[in-house]
This record gives sequence, structure tokens and C-alpha cells, in this order.
Amino acid sequence: MININPVNGYNPSFNAFKNPIKNKAGLVINRGDTCLFRYDLDYDYFVDFLNRKYKNAEKVNVIDHACSDGEEAFSLVVMMLKMLGREGASKFLPIDARDVVKNHLDYAKKGVYNVHSTEFPRINFFAGRDFFDYFDLSENAKTITAKDNIKDLVKFSKHDIMDDIRYMRFDNTVLLARNFWHYLKSGDEYRLAANLSNKMDRNSTLVIGGYDKEYGVDKLLERFGFVEVPGINNVFEKYM
Repeated sequence: MININPVNGYNPSFNAFKNPIKNKAGLVINRGDTCLFRYDLDYDYFVDFLNRKYKNAEKVNVIDHACSDGEEAFSLVVMMLKMLGREGASKFLPIDARDVVKNHLDYAKKGVYNVHSTEFPRINFFAGRDFFDYFDLSENAKTITAKDNIKDLVKFSKHDIMDDIRYMRFDNTVLLARNFWHYLKSGDEYRLAANLSNKMDRNSTLVIGGYDKEYGVDKLLERFGFVEVPGINNVFEKYM
């Protein structure tokens, strides 16, 4: 277990990553909000599902669009390594993490994070002691830093999903497209869902977020032939 009790009298004060992006009118048009092992994905069930689904595949492409500062991608890598071992996880790695905001990618490539205390119960639950095989905790308990043995397992690059979707191929591909649909330009959520529906098949996996569901993205995907995987929130497959 990770000890988040005060150390030598010090009570850590952590902050999850938040980066609202506003237009000239002051309206929020994008957000970089994220954290480790975000609550809206059951990472253990998800990794087990991927391991079973792609057991006969030699290589699986894992793309994390709108990756923000990289915490989600690193969370998934840690879970894969813990559950599958380095050899078993190798077919899924490195994760191709993409974001449209350069500032997010600058943070991601550094791999240094301030972590809110509310994140530690989920870190404990999913990663436990294995977490410190891949992250260092600072002496004052203010930050964590990704070690080199995990940094190489995520490749960060600047991309816009609405541009990428025209060229992406989805055979044996897992696409994490989470918690950004509401911030797409008017009509783009429909265009994105339609393009994914046209390109994805039973060998593809699509993952959205809890924030997306609040705005009905799950219902939109169902209209385009996607079905949520039973027992795993926010994970979809194309059936029609």
C-alpha cells in the first residue's frame, strides 16, 4: 500500500492536473483535466478484457487521443505491466498518446505530476506496491516522477482526432477517446462517431469517459452500431 499519511509531520497537499482552455470570449472550449487511474474506467477489468480479446494477435495498437498530461496513458501501462508482465504487455506497447494542446504534451513528456490525495486510494487499489517500480515519490511527498523504465512505453505527439480519423486504420486497435466529445465543434461529434463506425470492426475497441456519457455520447455510439461491453463501463465494440 502507498502511505499517504503525514510523513515526519508533513501533511501532503496534492492537486490533480486541471487546465481549462478558453476562447477570446472567456468560454471553456477544451479541458486538460485528468488524474491517475481516473474513476470512470475499471482498469483491471479493462486490461483483462483486452488480454482475452487479443490473445491471438501479435501486435495491438493502443492510441490514447486527448491524452492530456499523460497520466491516463501511464496508468494503463502500469496496469498492463502488473497484470500481464512485461512480455505479455509488450504487444500493447508503446502506447501512442496524442493531444492537440502542446502545453499538455510538454507536461506529459516530463512525466512529473502533482497528485491529489483522493487519487491514492485508486492507485493503491489498482497498482499497490508495483506503483513504485515505475514512479518516484519526492522527499516532501509533493510530486511523483515517471521512471525511465515507463517513459519509453508511451510515445507522445501532437494530433487532432478530427484530422487523424481520415487516415487512421483500426485493425487490432484500441482507441481511447475519453472525456472530450462535448468540446468538439458543433456537428463534429456526429462526424467522429460516423467515421469510427465506418472504420471500426470486431477487432477494434473504443473507450469513452464518464463525462462523455453525461452528454449522451454512449447513446450516439449506439445509433452507429456500437455496444458497451457487459460489465466494463465506457468500453465499446462495433457489432453492426
